[in-house]
Amino acid sequence: MKIAMNSTATLHCNVVQEIKIAREIGFQGVEIQIDKLFRYLDAGNRIEQLRPLLGDMEVAAIGALQNIERQGDAHASYIEDVRKACETASGIGASMVQICTGPSDLSVVQDFHAGVLKDTDTRYRGLLGEPEDALIERTARNVAEAADIAADYGLELYIEPLAWVPLCKISQALKVIEAAGKKNVGIVIDFWHMWTTGETPEFVASIPKELIKMVHICDGIRCEPGTIPDQNVLRDVWTGEGDIPLKRWIDAVKQTGYDGWCSTEIFSNRIAEKDPVVTAATLKTNFEYML
Repeated sequence: MKIAMNSTATLHCNVVQEIKIAREIGFQGVEIQIDKLFRYLDAGNRIEQLRPLLGDMEVAAIGALQNIERQGDAHASYIEDVRKACETASGIGASMVQICTGPSDLSVVQDFHAGVLKDTDTRYRGLLGEPEDALIERTARNVAEAADIAADYGLELYIEPLAWVPLCKISQALKVIEAAGKKNVGIVIDFWHMWTTGETPEFVASIPKELIKMVHICDGIRCEPGTIPDQNVLRDVWTGEGDIPLKRWIDAVKQTGYDGWCSTEIFSNRIAEKDPVVTAATLKTNFEYML
């Protein structure tokens, strides 16, 4: 498997610093946050200016495009975001774009489940409260549209279901992919999201390897039953410091025969304030050891 550095390892660096660190440490690729790339562009730069900085290192993917189930008035902004993401990915030489189910705003989900989300609240709420069939059908329709746009740029998409949203499981994402009917759409195996929503390494081992486009190597602590997962709390640990049996999950991925990209993802405010070079290097070393 190929190892990419995820932007979360160098969270507070700009994209130029991030690429430099990944190259110096010896990562084979980078998985870059869209927000960093857009910030670079908004400052008056051209995306092509980043290519020489990469050297022989690949951009495994960029991501993530959020709230992919957008309907009604929000649908136009969704299509616009897809085009911008694909154009950016193509410009930097990436082959894939990560897309996430929503609503990404945890507070909206918490308020909905607490029964205090008012009809007058203008925050994006996605398909909260909809039955699973509707979630899958509407999300699949949007994913199919995004896949057609991505195909124009020669790109693939991979879906990440977020643990706190209605469409939160890989098993649901696989139904979305089947309903969308597009060959350039797959999934990311994210250990934390899957483990938190009750999916297992045994399930991972059963997934056709051609549907796996990325693996996020990450850790976390247990979510109390009946509560909405808050990644700001539950993922604020060093990789290997949490409760996820990482070796079991890695071995499950290997059982599928997958040999593509793995990304060293970490969401920890504590770790983000440390030396990003040390953080990124340690994540790489730890993952290589577990392999």
